[in-house]
Amino acid sequence: MHAAIAETVEYGDDRLCNGRRTGEDMASETSDFHPINRRERHSPQERRAQIASEASTLIAKYGSYGFSMQTLADAVRLTLPGLRHYVKNREELLALVIQTFYDDSVDSIYVRIPGQDDANDKGMLSLPRSLRLIVERNTARPQLVTVFMRLAIEAEDPNHPAHEFYAKRHHTVITNLMAHSWRVPEPYQDPQRLRDLIVTAFFAMDGVQIQAMTNPDESLMQLWNRADGILFPSPMWDGYR
Repeated sequence: MHAAIAETVEYGDDRLCNGRRTGEDMASETSDFHPINRRERHSPQERRAQIASEASTLIAKYGSYGFSMQTLADAVRLTLPGLRHYVKNREELLALVIQTFYDDSVDSIYVRIPGQDDANDKGMLSLPRSLRLIVERNTARPQLVTVFMRLAIEAEDPNHPAHEFYAKRHHTVITNLMAHSWRVPEPYQDPQRLRDLIVTAFFAMDGVQIQAMTNPDESLMQLWNRADGILFPSPMWDGYR
């Protein structure tokens, strides 16, 4: 180094003595070093959960097809090929979101019937209230409900990634609900009549959700109130809500 240059010079935040970094400076630099876009290590299960979470955020903001797969890859700090290791295409991504957040959530009808906290001293639940809570929950996540209904139509194709999920869903839901104890009027204490009522209620719920997507004049909750009055009419259901 030229003699006119001071022996100690500034180099960014590091100090060089005679053109060399000191050991103390190098140790400090190493401890503070945070590489840009450093990959985070996750198990495959954790990574899929992360992808589903970020995808649901993007769906809520932009719609099911309003963002690119590259945008999602950036959000989860993966390359596009890395993302496609977990979800090969958008259809698989949407299926993953549905399976993670729609029917597999902690308070879902697969795992925990909404309204269980209101069971009577015999552990019996109110069917009208439990179904209403499901509708209220879906009202709070309209974008996911829309995705769910659209995928239900697409998944009729046996080759669709969500086909098996939808094919099993009806049986799983009905079996789950029939396994619970419901406080119902005497005519519905017959298992077959109760099953018919539950099946009809879920037909109505799917229909209400489709109607809410196409009818700007009434909300999902308002439409369900109409169905509720037909499914659980007064005075028969008074005292069972």
